[in-house]
Amino acid sequence: MNRTARRGLLAGIGAAAALAMHCDRLRLDSRFPLVEVMAWRPHVAMAALAGAAVLAGRRAYRPGAAVLSAAGLAGLAAVTPRAVPARPVSRTDDDLVILNLNVLRGGADTGELAALICREEPDLVVLPESGPAFRDKLMPLVDGLGYRSWVSIGPDVRESRGMTLLASVRAGDLQVESGHEMQCRHLLATGGILGRRSLFAVHVTAPRDGERTAAWRDDLAVVSRWCGAQVAPIVAGDLNATLDHSALRATRHGCRSAATGTGRGLAATYPSSLPRALGIQIDHILVPPGTTTSRFEVVDVAGSDHRAVLAQVRLPTTEGTGRA
Repeated sequence: MNRTARRGLLAGIGAAAALAMHCDRLRLDSRFPLVEVMAWRPHVAMAALAGAAVLAGRRAYRPGAAVLSAAGLAGLAAVTPRAVPARPVSRTDDDLVILNLNVLRGGADTGELAALICREEPDLVVLPESGPAFRDKLMPLVDGLGYRSWVSIGPDVRESRGMTLLASVRAGDLQVESGHEMQCRHLLATGGILGRRSLFAVHVTAPRDGERTAAWRDDLAVVSRWCGAQVAPIVAGDLNATLDHSALRATRHGCRSAATGTGRGLAATYPSSLPRALGIQIDHILVPPGTTTSRFEVVDVAGSDHRAVLAQVRLPTTEGTGRA
């Protein structure tokens, strides 16, 4: 291969890397397979920088190294703010505590989960991929704490399609109903500690192929519509998207991640088999603008391929966006 062809090839590789890391700006990240690539933008950026370092050692490859380096640095610039903490926020007894864990078709260790619930006493517990069988195993282990529970499906539906919601005594008189606006049935909670707000417990379709990516877009469009309500809701669950996806960022006109400002916006919730620095954050608790997060943790629970998200938040009280 002559020098011109080699330079053209390297420039093409660099351009492809740049497109992969920034296709969200063109809304191409909502199409398969770029949707999968975008989920791993921090990792692709680091790989581009590593490739640039290798190529820079040879003069003939330096133009390609420069393109890869620029693409990698731009990719890191897009994700770095999520790893930078703001000023710490003190906790108060009035903060709302939410726990969210995809329990992998009801296979998560109920003993570990129950221990976590007993230790933290969250006000609301959102459990994607769970149904009546999992709920029936879990509830006796938290007996005595006063939790109530609701399930989105019946016993004849596989647990991967289900959602369970637990509410503490402090959550008050919640009203909970099952909805079917998404591919998997969700739960809608209102009243009680939520005041004028709603909480949606959801599981967004995983974009594993072209057909399911279309369903993924539709599901996230529903979440975006909910977040555009006059009184912004809380949305918690497995969203199968990172904040690098433009379809998830479309919710930001009414909701933001509870991880914002905590410095833990890149802490991986999936897959739990990888170190947290090597995975991605696809399990979220979205909260109204003006919410402050006093605590945000990602917690391992055996038996699931996801990690739990535990958030302690203080909701705003502004008219139109606050608690009644």
